[in-house]
Amino acid sequence: MNERVAKSPQVTPANLTLKHPELGTGPVPARPYWDPAWYARELEAIFKRAWLCMGRVEQAKSPGDFFMKKLPTFDLSVLVVRGKDGELRAFHNVCKHRGNHVELREAGHCLGFTCPFHGWTYGLDGKLAAVPDEKGFHELDKKKLGLTQLPLEIWEGFVFINLNLKPHQTLKEFLGEHGADLEGYVFHRGTAIFEYEGVINTNWKCMVDSFCETYHVPVLHRHSIKDTLAGPDNPHGRLIDIRLKGPHRTQSVWGNMNYTPNPVQGLAFQYAPGPSVTSGVVDEHSVLPKGLNETRAPNWSIDVTAFFPNWIIVMGSGMYFTHQMWPLAANKVVWQMRGYLRPATNAAQRFGQENSMVELRDAVLEDCNTLERIQASLDQGLINEFIYHDHELALRHQYHVVKQWVEDYERSKST
Repeated sequence: MNERVAKSPQVTPANLTLKHPELGTGPVPARPYWDPAWYARELEAIFKRAWLCMGRVEQAKSPGDFFMKKLPTFDLSVLVVRGKDGELRAFHNVCKHRGNHVELREAGHCLGFTCPFHGWTYGLDGKLAAVPDEKGFHELDKKKLGLTQLPLEIWEGFVFINLNLKPHQTLKEFLGEHGADLEGYVFHRGTAIFEYEGVINTNWKCMVDSFCETYHVPVLHRHSIKDTLAGPDNPHGRLIDIRLKGPHRTQSVWGNMNYTPNPVQGLAFQYAPGPSVTSGVVDEHSVLPKGLNETRAPNWSIDVTAFFPNWIIVMGSGMYFTHQMWPLAANKVVWQMRGYLRPATNAAQRFGQENSMVELRDAVLEDCNTLERIQASLDQGLINEFIYHDHELALRHQYHVVKQWVEDYERSKST
């Protein structure tokens, strides 16, 4: 954790793109945002190799606790379970007998997993423990028929898995400086959770992009959050800063410190319990991690930090929330949003939380509102390239990272 830093002057910089000449300044081809063949290449090169977030350790606190995470991209079910030895493990939720799911509940507690088809039973460690009428099988080696275990590692209480049984990077290597600079944030306080989910007819990268630029704020959000993120001192909603760290990126979003909330908002802001984060201080005992509001700007509101390929954390003063995108096709994606707050201790706090949830939901729906029209234009071949504003640097970065991952993987397979 860093020591407190003196407040810096208000900044809305230009020429962010010129700080990264390797990304260029020209248009970006639109084909990867609609082409089914390119999408198939992404699945192999990216989603089957990158570390993917499954949830948090609090979802399986004690031995025997488990939760199930569905990966819509691969129509795959993953079991995350706390073993008797206290270790978290991840398994394909697939019985080795005939392929049925061994667990149908989304979460719970058990002593083992029994397939509801024929009763094969597996221990919390994934080993095959019992087979009904075992003598009826001519060749059966139970030691070789345990649940398929997936690589699992943890960052700041978040559980990640890798679909490659022998990942080319550890989670720490994959997250790199980006993960290290965000260590120490009070993620563990957000145990009151709310969720939204939907299927949207758009490319997964378009969905990521919709949350990773603020150029649209003064127009698209003119009736919602414009006055908080793009006030008179920053009419175009320019960012404070953006940091590109490996395949990941973080944007510090400007906040209107002179914004006057309406009466209902004022009450909500006063009472809603969150992680208690300000521009420099988490609480009376600690300060922000290095990677959050890295410039320590006093006019900071939130950081939008994107973990490649499909996970975004938005961290601010009232709560933190995540977006996760699971592609279904070149032009279809499952979007999952999860918000984390400290549990309310009275009715006033609960009211504040509910108001914040609704305002956030409405703003996010505005973000999603444009996506299907954009995708229709792409699918019809009406857009051949994207022209990015200086403060749409995160979108340019994502394009180059995706392209690099695909080409590097295919080059490695050909040698």
